[in-house]
Amino acid sequence: MKKKSAFLLMMMGALLAGCTVASEQEHKADRTQSPAVNARWLTLIVKAGNGVTPQPVTLQYESEQCKESRSYGVGGQSQSGTTMMRALNFEKIDLVREPESDAYKARFAIDAGGSCGWKLVSLETSFKYTSGHALVHGQELLSHRTTFTFRSSKNAVTTPNVRVSRIWFPVIAVDDDLAKNTLHLRARSLFIPPDLNPSASGSLILEFKVAEDMAMLVRPDPQNRGRVLVTYPDGATGTESSIGYVGVDDERMICLLAEKKRDCEAIKLRER
Repeated sequence: MKKKSAFLLMMMGALLAGCTVASEQEHKADRTQSPAVNARWLTLIVKAGNGVTPQPVTLQYESEQCKESRSYGVGGQSQSGTTMMRALNFEKIDLVREPESDAYKARFAIDAGGSCGWKLVSLETSFKYTSGHALVHGQELLSHRTTFTFRSSKNAVTTPNVRVSRIWFPVIAVDDDLAKNTLHLRARSLFIPPDLNPSASGSLILEFKVAEDMAMLVRPDPQNRGRVLVTYPDGATGTESSIGYVGVDDERMICLLAEKKRDCEAIKLRER
């Protein structure tokens, strides 16, 4: 009797396992892309300045037609579980450098099609920076990621061809020992990427530049351990509460990095 019960339990377990596998396969979306003849395509061009190497681009596609089981968790295990949501597909695309050029390119479908009708919903890009500055020569770091969203929002940019130029500058923590100097990067100003909804196939041109000759230098304040001393590229000096705040939305740096020369002397230096 015991052998029969054990056998029945094993059979039931096998059947349940088979149902689980079948269920998972049933709800696994087909990620095959098959763009239609009239599909929109995007050519991504990253123009990289000195020391800048674009990293692979992460594309996120979404399907309105296919759904998949996805785990969620709210407020701990008591409010966690699974639910059916729109299927997502992530792809990493390498950018190919053009011969004898500082431009890197990739081309991919916005309307990727297939049985699930895949559509591009976001594009995430970043770059690696290798410094040529004498104080941190050869040091490398990765930039923060920049994400462009594709959707038909009210303020979405619908022109097929878009160009975005961004400038960063080094912030260097200086130590008495040159080998202990550390490199940081700051964006010239806050940037909120626009939503994109191109009306036709086109291009997204990103110009990434690090103004290496416009570094801000940071040293400990010998009079106050709670502050750091900051030296601007033009020789002006100020203070900051910590290196994490140095160069963040700094009006003087925004002025110094402006395309058209401006008088930056009148801008009050940070003292905090």
